[in-house]
Amino acid sequence: MQPHFRTIGEIKISNTLSTTEETLTDEVAMNLLTAGFQGLPVLDQSGSVVGKVTEMELLNALMKGRDLKRTFVKEIMAPAPPVVDMSTPLERAVEIMLAHHLLRLPVMNRGRFAGSVTRHDLLRAWLGAVWIDHDSKVTLIG
Repeated sequence: MQPHFRTIGEIKISNTLSTTEETLTDEVAMNLLTAGFQGLPVLDQSGSVVGKVTEMELLNALMKGRDLKRTFVKEIMAPAPPVVDMSTPLERAVEIMLAHHLLRLPVMNRGRFAGSVTRHDLLRAWLGAVWIDHDSKVTLIG
């Protein structure tokens, strides 16, 4: 079955959560808990992805006795994940996520972070599914 949408740029990117290296990790933890995400990319001043912070890095920091109110993201962040741009085909994005066991994939637009796509986003885009909030059902548009 061919994907309903061809490229990342054709799908809605609603997860724009990110952080910087100079952010305190307690703020990141609260943002993740509030948003319900497992991780987020770390950006430099130019908007490029330079790392990532997941619940696992935060839990590891806590296990080591770190105070999240005094620990900066740059002290615990993991290496940057692969990134894609808006012209990346859906199939390629899925290949990258499978190869690297990723939950989310940062998307760049003209060299700046545009947001992240999740496995859920890619599955919905492949099937052409649109979530209808008012009656809580999934509808296929393709």
